[in-house]
Parts: sequence; structure tokens; C-alpha cells
Amino acid sequence: MVKAAGSTRSWALLGTLAAFAAAPPLGCMPEPAKGGGNGLYDDTAVAATAEDVLAQVGPGVIAPALAEARAAHGALRTALGAWAADPSDPTARAAAQAAFGAALGAWQVVEPMQLGPAGSSLTVAGGEDRRDAIYSWPSVNPCRVDQVTVDGAYEAADFFTANLVNVYGYDALEHLLWAGPDNVCPGQVAINADGTWDALGPDGVEERRAAYAVAVADGIDAQLGALESAWGADGAWSAALIGGPGTPYADTQAALNAVFVALFYLETMTKDRKLLQPLGGKDCGAEACPEDLEALPSGLGAAFIAANLRGFRALFTGGDGVGLDDLLVELGHEDLSAEILTDTDAAIAVATAIDTPLVTLLETDRAQVQALHDAVKAVCDDLKGDLATVLSLQVPSEAAGDND
Repeated sequence: MVKAAGSTRSWALLGTLAAFAAAPPLGCMPEPAKGGGNGLYDDTAVAATAEDVLAQVGPGVIAPALAEARAAHGALRTALGAWAADPSDPTARAAAQAAFGAALGAWQVVEPMQLGPAGSSLTVAGGEDRRDAIYSWPSVNPCRVDQVTVDGAYEAADFFTANLVNVYGYDALEHLLWAGPDNVCPGQVAINADGTWDALGPDGVEERRAAYAVAVADGIDAQLGALESAWGADGAWSAALIGGPGTPYADTQAALNAVFVALFYLETMTKDRKLLQPLGGKDCGAEACPEDLEALPSGLGAAFIAANLRGFRALFTGGDGVGLDDLLVELGHEDLSAEILTDTDAAIAVATAIDTPLVTLLETDRAQVQALHDAVKAVCDDLKGDLATVLSLQVPSEAAGDND
């Protein structure tokens, strides 16, 4: 495998991928003992509501979100096919860019739902790293994407198993759709040093990029299909979450805790990685790090944050069914439920109102980016505070000491 020049962040998922093969499939997991917990869920009414929450997560929340994501992705595949048929047509490329925004926007709703196979094989019960295969940001490597554009590796039957995830997810597609005529690799990288990039010519580059994009979209669709099967009404993971065969959860409280931990995507990724770090508040080392923003090529970062918030809200409320908000009401904490929903809706409104790329706002109106961070933080503070206490759930270690 050729090592690409560029950001060292691009290789951050190597450890995750190395462990992928060792992760046991759902059906091979031992059946844990039932019962346990701390007594909170021994109350009949509370236990019944908790079970209803878990029964809703798969078929009522994750599966519908995946269906919308796959439908939007289908429209993207159609648009990419039209672009590939005429790579020099700017109208076809613009249509594909618009379809990309809708497709990745639909996936961003699913991002806070990394339970089971979507999750990391290192940190999530039953994780199969499928999220990373669909969208690996912040592990990106546009130079490596440019290298694959030249060598045509995307045509190989083993492309998706022989390469790192940062050359075949939505992040790679974004580069392919928005990149200019030049590549982003340093001069010493082979495609520049040996002249193979220039030999393609502008038309050849566009032709390769469009064909590459179609291949990547096909791979994403396969991953989305696998997740749909896992989380549908008859899916293995919808059953596992409620204690079905092969469940990795010891009891109802453990399963609820897995849902609770998934919600912390809003803390560790949306708040910290997408906003706080570019604002210079964490892992930056400067007044601001605009290069660390999500969706730099497309400028759709704020829209994607709004989608994360909508996904968080759906998982918290159970969509149209029973959710953690109802469990709070059952426990006599309707005020906390209302506060979380009010703060979430307020954050969605702030994100939705932003129609300027965040990288531009960091330079021209930093206060808007800070306001978005603060709105998301209000939801995260609810999540880490009273909610964890009331429901006797455990805040994940990476978020426990975060007061930013």
C-alpha cells in the first residue's frame, strides 16, 4: 500500500482497522446473564418504559434514519452517474454536489446513533467500524485520493479492503466533487514527481474523478444496506438491544447505557471536534484552527451540525415512539426532559440560521461560531449533568472531565 504524504491525522484509524478482524460477530457473542442493575429499573413501571425505549431504538429511530440516508444516497448515485457520463459538464457536476450535500446531510443524522455495527470495534459492543467506512472524518487524506485518481485503484475488486477508509467514504467523495484542476500533494509525491498527474490532463482528471466517485458511492451504498438490515424491525441488532439472541448487554440498564453513550457524539465530535477545536479551545495550539473544520470543500459544516442535533433529538425522544424523554417523565423529571428538548431545539435553530461556511465566519464573524458552540454545549451540559444522575447512567470517560 502506498503511503500518502499529508496530514498525520489521516492514519489515526489504523489501530481501529487492525482490530476489525478480531471483533466477534454478533451471533458469536456469549449470552450474558440477565438481571443486575442498581435497583432503579426494578420498578415495574420504570422497567416497562425502559424496555419500550429500547424496543423503539432500532425499528423506530435508527432504521428510519438509515432509510432516509439510503434514499438520499440513491439520488446521489444517480447524479454521480450523470456526471460520469459527461465529466466536462459543469451542470452535471453541480447537480452531483447538491445531491452530495443532501446525502451526507442525511447521514449526519445517523452519526449520533453509533450503536452496534456502525460503531468502533474497539469501543462499541458489536462494533464493526461501518461508520468509518461510510464517513471517516476527521481522518481524511485528499492527497491519497488524488493518488488513487491517477493509479485507478478504485477499479480493483479489493479496493475497499486493501485501502484505508479515508479514500472511499463521503470525505473522499467531497474532495472528488469540489477539487480544482490541480492535486493537493507535495511536489515530491510520485504523481507530481513523475508527471503522471499532468499526463492525464484536465479532462482526464475529471473523467477519473467522476468514475472514482461512482465506485465510492457504490461502496457506501453497500455499507448503508448492511446497517439497514441490522436495524430493521427483524434485524439482529434491533433484537439484541432488547435482550435477543447474542445480545452483548447484561441487562436493561446496560443497553440503555449504550444508547446514552451514543448520544455523547454530540459532546465529543459535534461540540469538541467540529467547533471547539477550530475555535482554538482544544487541541489547536493557536487562536483558531480553521483547517480543522468539517466540510471545508463544500462549506456545509453548519448544516451538518444541525443534522447531528436532529439525530440526537430523534435518539433521545425515540422518534415518534417512546424515548428517554418519556422515561424521565415516568421518573418524575418532566422538567428535565423539557429542558433538554428546549436546548436541543434552540441549538438546531442557531445551526440552521447559519448559511455561510464556518471557515468564513471564523474570519469575519467569529461570534456566530462561538454562539453555535455555546448552544450545543448547553445540550451537552444537560446530558452530562442531571440526565446521567437521574437515569443512573455512566458518562463515557472521554467526556467526563470536559468542561469546555
